[in-house]
Amino acid sequence: MRVDVPTRYFLRRLAQARRSPYPATAARAYSSALSEVIASFVLMPGIAVLCITARIGMSLPPEAYAPSLRAVPPLVLATLLTILLVAAGHLWFIWHLRRFRGDHSRLAEHFDTEDDRQIVFWQKLILTVICGVIVPLSALSALAEG
Repeated sequence: MRVDVPTRYFLRRLAQARRSPYPATAARAYSSALSEVIASFVLMPGIAVLCITARIGMSLPPEAYAPSLRAVPPLVLATLLTILLVAAGHLWFIWHLRRFRGDHSRLAEHFDTEDDRQIVFWQKLILTVICGVIVPLSALSALAEG
């Protein structure tokens, strides 16, 4: 069975969550894996796009903004966009990954290898470094220069 990249990441995280001594139930393992997928495929890229958009927006003169955007504080706008991203990602991935709920799905067992654990580690590290460190710092440094 061929699975897409987010589903493969989810199955790897689900296998790890099932191995963990903390999630005593299948529902906790599923929720843990689902939250990782949402963070990795929606929230972290969203933060990177938000930083790039903020950088572009800060370089524009105030007259370029619509009057309604000037009335909203940037922190409120960023918070609302983040909540919207998480909600949309949650709805999408709940629908997309619904077949893996409960104990009836044994497909995650095929992703319970040391190689899969290493892949998840490196994917998470690379994504965090790029979307959570490099892009925001480059946006901040560009603001400091300009």
